[in-house]
Amino acid sequence: MPRGVPVATVAINNSVNAALLAVRIIGASCPTYLDAMAQYMDDMRVGVEKKIDRLETTGWKEY
Repeated sequence: MPRGVPVATVAINNSVNAALLAVRIIGASCPTYLDAMAQYMDDMRVGVEKKIDRLETTGWKEY
């Protein structure tokens, strides 16, 4: 693409990432979307940390 034309690539069958990208773009002019995105990302972080704890507790074979 020529200069000044940003390119965003999203994998096929990955609509969640496409939606998250769209929210980030819209959030540039709407703080409500940025706040919602921050909350979503925090929820994802908490979920991953729970999975890490479970993996450390039970081991990879039982997980």
